[in-house]
Amino acid sequence: MSSHVRSIEDAAAGIIHTLKHISKVNTICVTANDGTLSNRIIGVYNRNEQLVPYGAAMPILPNSLPHQTIEFHHIPSVIDDSRMTAPSCTPFISDCSMVSVSIYKAESASLIGSICLLDKSPIELSEAERESLQSMSSLLGYMIELESASLTDSLTGLYNRRYLTHLCNNGSDKLYTVLFIDIDDFKEVNDRYGHDTGDFLLQEIASRLRASVRRSDVLIRYGGDEFLICFQHLACDGDLSIIADKIKLSLKQPYLIGGQLVYIYASVGMSSKQGGGSTLRELITDADHSMYDMKNSDKND
Repeated sequence: MSSHVRSIEDAAAGIIHTLKHISKVNTICVTANDGTLSNRIIGVYNRNEQLVPYGAAMPILPNSLPHQTIEFHHIPSVIDDSRMTAPSCTPFISDCSMVSVSIYKAESASLIGSICLLDKSPIELSEAERESLQSMSSLLGYMIELESASLTDSLTGLYNRRYLTHLCNNGSDKLYTVLFIDIDDFKEVNDRYGHDTGDFLLQEIASRLRASVRRSDVLIRYGGDEFLICFQHLACDGDLSIIADKIKLSLKQPYLIGGQLVYIYASVGMSSKQGGGSTLRELITDADHSMYDMKNSDKND
């Protein structure tokens, strides 16, 4: 399987291909947590009747064993179980029994994905099926964490340029607006206080940016001291200006680092499809130019 794995969806397909020859249940699905209150189905196999569609949202089952990274849940009826009817989840097409193997991140006990078996009849796992599910779940957990690490910036935890490339290649149908943020004179902070202070400052900046946007907005560390925010479905450019002002004010507040106050300023450029850009790449370029125009304008004032 490894020679053909290019994404977590490929890994899900490989896991399902293996499990469908081991278990005779109607439906096998693989989910990955999307950072909210549900799991997105990234791979599904329906042997006969379709019980769940690809892309549906599955509920998060609470971790009753917080020190375990893999936990089995046996649910006799998805319709009768209150945990399975979360408002954010896609309703099941019909009633069925389910065995869900939840996969948790070891250090935080947060759910990262699951493998689910569904059938109209009660599901009884043999020892061999249980061992296979456990092995496949461990592999899936490793793949999810590996992909997450490859798409995020190790210092700030924000998305990185690799994820931005994925977004540009797969988000052409979405209505984006973009903020391009550059920290003014960040090199002086490194020169004056040292790189450890500079790294801590970047982490604090990332934290303030997270607090300034919605969970659905995409935060990216674009370069050393440059950040991107990609918004979806803002009502108008006026909303973007309000958000930009809010972010500039937040970043302007002093930072207490190592017992001393550090002050920074940020230049912010904006771009939206209302302004004429047609692709996310073009919007980023427009926002970059807008940011440098603002920076030069401030220097000339």
